[in-house]
Amino acid sequence: MSPRGRSRSRSRTRGQQRTAPLVVLLIICVLVVAFVAVPSMAFSSGALDRSSTVDIADDNDGLLRIDVTSSVNAGAESRLVTVTNRMDQALTVNVSAAAALSNDQATLAPGESLTTAATVSCDTAPNDLTFTVQATGDNQFSGTLARSTRVNTAGCSEADVSFGSIQIVDASSTSGGGKQRAEYSLEYNLSGNTTAFDRVRLELRSTGSLIDTTESIATTDSVSVTQSGNRGGTVYEVTVRLFDENGEIQSDRVVVTDTADGGGTIYQDP
Repeated sequence: MSPRGRSRSRSRTRGQQRTAPLVVLLIICVLVVAFVAVPSMAFSSGALDRSSTVDIADDNDGLLRIDVTSSVNAGAESRLVTVTNRMDQALTVNVSAAAALSNDQATLAPGESLTTAATVSCDTAPNDLTFTVQATGDNQFSGTLARSTRVNTAGCSEADVSFGSIQIVDASSTSGGGKQRAEYSLEYNLSGNTTAFDRVRLELRSTGSLIDTTESIATTDSVSVTQSGNRGGTVYEVTVRLFDENGEIQSDRVVVTDTADGGGTIYQDP
């Protein structure tokens, strides 16, 4: 009887040895299936302390909150996106796009936000502007996403207000003491949709610094900018800017570089 009892005992041990690997394998399969089914939910802030690369989840509930503007205006600077760090660690955020961007990079502490603006050229304005947000943190964590927003080209229309004629004159003159004061005058009139017109601005710069500026809200006017003192021979940059209700009409901006000598007309159109 005892030999048969020992035989039954050895049989149960071999059965347990065969069953254990199957149980472990089943548990692993369940975990893998659960991870694949919900990949964004699988990355908690604790898991992200390990080296990983993930897609950032839904805009409102993801690792980053992504607030994309409904549209950007071609020909002017517009808010593109606001990115908020929802993690419990600092993140370095970069925004990139096929457009000129301002404030496109920052290191955000938990809860902090980055607001990026975009300027889309009227000459190459697409129907939609696509951009990418990349976030990186400690221990080689990185996440990326791509979004797009509509481009509004209404401000680029030929029907908008524009200069009908414009003339810039170097009116610098010599005072009784022999000192030449720098002066530039602008004469203009507007055409097109003048009901949308806001203002005309004349700016005078020297070595990149703004010296004087003046504005007019008249559709036809003559204005001037000056710098006193002995300014004969000084090189200036004269800028004329036209604005409507949507902002500056960049296609109508005029920039002329001139040496102040009282030489008369330096720009005229037509």
